[in-house]
Amino acid sequence: MLSLFRRKPKAPVEAEPVAPNQCIEAEPAEPFRRVKQQNIKASDDCCAAFAAIAEAQGISKAGLFEDMVAERFEALRRQGVKLEVLAE
Repeated sequence: MLSLFRRKPKAPVEAEPVAPNQCIEAEPAEPFRRVKQQNIKASDDCCAAFAAIAEAQGISKAGLFEDMVAERFEALRRQGVKLEVLAE
């Protein structure tokens, strides 16, 4: 279940040489649909620290939030806490 939440680093893609005039058919990728923003309230110090952590790690604040939630979820699971996750 953790794989539903944790972002996994993408492996580098090796490009194959393409001859001139050769068409490449791309598979349409389905966009990831996000749930409406939740506007969680936090102190100014917390918001500043959060932004600094995201910048230091080179990820977006949304990515950092998802990683943090996944880590907390995994920690609770290891402690034996069973959480019911409702997917929309």
